[in-house]
Order: sequence, then structure tokens, then C-alpha cells
Amino acid sequence: MTRRARGGRAPGPARGLLRRLGGAASRGLLVAGAMIAASCARPSSERSGVAAGALAALAENEVAPGAPAARSSGEPPAPPAPGAGATGDAQLARAAGDAHVARAAGDAHVARALQRSPLRALRLTGKLADGRFEAILALGAGAEGAAPREVKVKLAPVQKKAPLAFRRPVAFYRLARALGAHVVPVAAARRIGIGELAALIGREPDARKLLRRFAVMNDGTVDALLLAPAPGPPGPRWASSRRRSVPFDDAPELDVWARWARSPSPARGERTSILRDYLEVLALDYLAGNGLRKEIVLDVGAGALSLEANASAFPPHVKARELDRQLERLVEAARFPRALRDALARFGPEEAAAALRPGGFEDELVPPRALVELEERRQALLSLIEVKIAHGGEDAVLSL
Repeated sequence: MTRRARGGRAPGPARGLLRRLGGAASRGLLVAGAMIAASCARPSSERSGVAAGALAALAENEVAPGAPAARSSGEPPAPPAPGAGATGDAQLARAAGDAHVARAAGDAHVARALQRSPLRALRLTGKLADGRFEAILALGAGAEGAAPREVKVKLAPVQKKAPLAFRRPVAFYRLARALGAHVVPVAAARRIGIGELAALIGREPDARKLLRRFAVMNDGTVDALLLAPAPGPPGPRWASSRRRSVPFDDAPELDVWARWARSPSPARGERTSILRDYLEVLALDYLAGNGLRKEIVLDVGAGALSLEANASAFPPHVKARELDRQLERLVEAARFPRALRDALARFGPEEAAAALRPGGFEDELVPPRALVELEERRQALLSLIEVKIAHGGEDAVLSL
């Protein structure tokens, strides 16, 4: 930190918590939250690595990178049997690692399908200026002895006014995948010939107007963003009829989820799967500097959340006040998913570069500055969780 908050006061949400909590450990926790808020409140030019180091110094224990942890949709890995000790921990780590590998393979399969499976038709959705389509994708086409399965996905060809807009949603998905989060549908980029696009659009007058707006490359192709309709593989969630949009600003559901998160033990009526997803939402948006979240999709049947509009992730300039909602709820949360903490510990600068700049400058999804800011926020969030563990105990804080 280059300077302290005026008078040593905790800014923003941490001030209210400071009035309600006492004790050295609680004060250390709130200082951590205050430092995160103060760090975000300055332009990048005023920040330095000292901020993350000061936060880390508040934690009583170093973070030990854990085994890759993941959960299936809905439930966490089963805890080891009492008395299992190191053997139980090793078995749990292996099981979690296997689940993580299986899910990553499934996501990779979906991404390849979005990039390579034949497109059957396009239908314009939403406002004309947005240029978004519902696409029919023929999954499994070309596989020996398998009839193609047609599914609906989302497709948005890039326009001249924003030729790189597709990169930010793809970067947000890759961040979520790297952290083992379960709330972001698979996103992939695909190049489509302008002639094929014209044929798929057909004779729909409004949609054909968009052909002149697409950013056509020298080889006659157009970059397009393709999105799976829901997280996970093709299945019931992709065609669920029990999904509804929850506004991020003032929906009563947000208050209920925040109350669950603030409770140090399971609250009455709590749905653990939704609470885990809610905390993943807050963490991902905070890490990606996405303070303009408008909605969260709630799948009532699956008991799960998903983030399907992620164009505001990794903005060129992060405004601190836009992150206040995410930050306040993260500071006040009493419990976190263990898998999230472990993934944050593993996700260092090299892992971030591999996920978000896989081919160097030519294929970068975010600029170098975004990687620096991502690392600052990762260390800050990880330190906040570790301070909470020092105050409340690991088993209680990492109980999700």
C-alpha cells in the first residue's frame, strides 16, 4: 500500500463489520477487508505488490497448495472417515483430482463441439444491434454409427464496432475452468465463413442487415462467440424450463444467499449447492474486475446458478465502486468452498498466463495489465480467506 485510509478507518463495508465485531482476530479480518477495498479504490498506477504482501502478513499460516478439488453439480466430495488422518486426506485428494480431470475433459469435449460441429440454422434473438443468434448445433455429426443430436446454443459473430469483444467472455470462462468453478457455461471462439453465415441466416430481412456489420477477416471468415446454454455437458440443464433471471442489484434472492453466507453454520432453509455457486459468482466477478453484473440465472430444478452474460469481465479500466457489491459480500461471508480456496492457492501468474494468454500476444484473451491486476486480487482474496480461517478455524470456514 502506498498510503493508508484516512485516520486508519476501514472503508466501505468493513466499517459496519468493525462496529459489530471485536477481538484481535476480528480486527485483523476487517483490516484485511479494508485493505482489499482500499487497494481496489486506487488506479493501478498507485498500487504495488506491497498491498498483497501486507494482506498476506495478516494470515497466521502459509497457504499450502492443496490437491485439485472439484465437486459434481450439486454436492461436495464426501469427507474422509473419522480417524482416517493422512490416508483419508490422500484418498479425498485423489477422488477430487479424478473428478476435476473428468469435468475438465467434459468441458474440453463441449468446447470442441462448439468449435467444430456443423451448424444447421441461425435465428436472430434480442435486439438487432446486439447481433445475437440462437444456433442449432449438430452434436456427434460425422461420428461413426452415431446420429447427430441437434442442440440449441448461442452464437454472436463479432462486429466491426467491437472486433475483439468475443475474447472477454472466453477469458471469463477459462478463469472459471481454471478455478474449478461450476457457474459458467462453456464459451469458445470459432471462425465461420461469411458465405456460410449468409446461408444459415437465410432470407430473414433483419438478420441479413447484420451481414454488412460483421468484421470479415482477409480470408473471408468472421470470428464468432459460441456459448453453451448452461454449465456442464449436454443434458437436462441445457433444456431446463425452470430457469429464471435474478437481477443482481436488488433481488430478494441475493439477500437470502448473502444471509446464508454470513452464517458461520448452516442456516435454516439453506441450499448448500446454491450457496457454493453464489460464492463462486462473487469470487469470479471480483477476480475478473467485473463490477457490472446485471443478472444471475437460477436453475430451480438443478439447485444451481449460472453466469451467461460475461461481456463486462476484464474491463479495460476497473472502477473500484463497481466492485463494491461483490467485495462487501466477500468480506462478510463466513464460509467458503474448500475447493475454491485450494484452487486460488494453485492459480499463480504462470497458470493465469497459460489460461488467458495461451498463444502469447497473437492469441491473448486479456492484456498483460489485466493479468497483473488479476494476481493482485487473487492474493487479496486468498489472504482474506486465510485470515477468516485464523479467526474461525479451517473446518468451519471451509465447510462448503
